[in-house]
Amino acid sequence: MRDSLYTLVKRSKTDVQSMNRVIEMFSPKILSSLNQTNHQDREDLSQEIKMKLLLCIKNFDVENTPGYFQVMEQLKERDVTQR
Repeated sequence: MRDSLYTLVKRSKTDVQSMNRVIEMFSPKILSSLNQTNHQDREDLSQEIKMKLLLCIKNFDVENTPGYFQVMEQLKERDVTQR
């Protein structure tokens, strides 16, 4: 079963395996970005990026993330106040 990124991030607060799956999901992008760097720096940069990703996941407040319809309502309200 493929879990969504949202579900994995939520679980990763208490589950190391979910945290590892999130990192795996980002691995293609990380590798793609590392290909634009010096070869000798890639391993260190990879570790730094993964550490930063871990911190972002740990600090991300999943419970207060607005849903699609909440975001749409906020955008409508913003558009009305800007007129």
